[in-house]
Amino acid sequence: MSPTDPRPTLAVVTGASAGIGAALARDISRRGRPVLAIARRIERLQTLAAEARALGQAEIIPFTVDLAREGAPEKVAEAAREHGGAAWLVNNAGFGAYGQFERLDPARVREMIRLNCETLVLLSHALLPDLRAAGDGVLLNVASAAAFQATPYMSVYGATKAFVLSFSEGLAEELRGTGVYVGAYCPGPVSTEFGEVAGVGSRFERVPGLLTAEEAAREALAQIERRAVVHVPTAVYRLTSTAVRFMPRAVVRRLAALAHREEK
Repeated sequence: MSPTDPRPTLAVVTGASAGIGAALARDISRRGRPVLAIARRIERLQTLAAEARALGQAEIIPFTVDLAREGAPEKVAEAAREHGGAAWLVNNAGFGAYGQFERLDPARVREMIRLNCETLVLLSHALLPDLRAAGDGVLLNVASAAAFQATPYMSVYGATKAFVLSFSEGLAEELRGTGVYVGAYCPGPVSTEFGEVAGVGSRFERVPGLLTAEEAAREALAQIERRAVVHVPTAVYRLTSTAVRFMPRAVVRRLAALAHREEK
């Protein structure tokens, strides 16, 4: 991108076909920033785009790609540059799998690690030059309140989110003073399709502090406005994420196992 080019303004949002990603795409568009909406389900992305057009909001551009496939981050970066370059990247795509580790499908575990960790890192790397060029670039990685402690029966998922939190905090320090803000967004349970995909049924629908996707999206945008590096929405999960730092790890593991154990 040459010095004479206008600064990038596009927001790239992954996992934009449902849940937090779709709500974020709507809110960002409503606030006047064009969105490159990334997901595999083209019909849902087209619906988002049509909604934005009907309301006279900033454009939502559908882009379908399987982010877990080799070369996907480079395809996203190329698509973003075709539309003027990315000023924001929201790494929201990801999924979990519930159950005893030894019973999980190895192929599903591999896909989860690749999407939740590898794709997030490689997308961040591919789009970082654009975020720098924007002058006030934003890189928000959606982690989880599960990032702060072990999560028995969702052990791999929790580990991937701990990775996201650690990566985001490290990168935030590396990019301090560069004009690129990096944040880790760590919500607790959100009422989305996550539970259905993960195989937890309605388990998360009965917990305190449950957010709607729209509430979770607003919290994420408020974090960006404040430039907070780590944000845990809702008081109950802010309390638990802080408390686990002062408790013996063995106690935290046992309590987490009791909370997540499989129902008979």
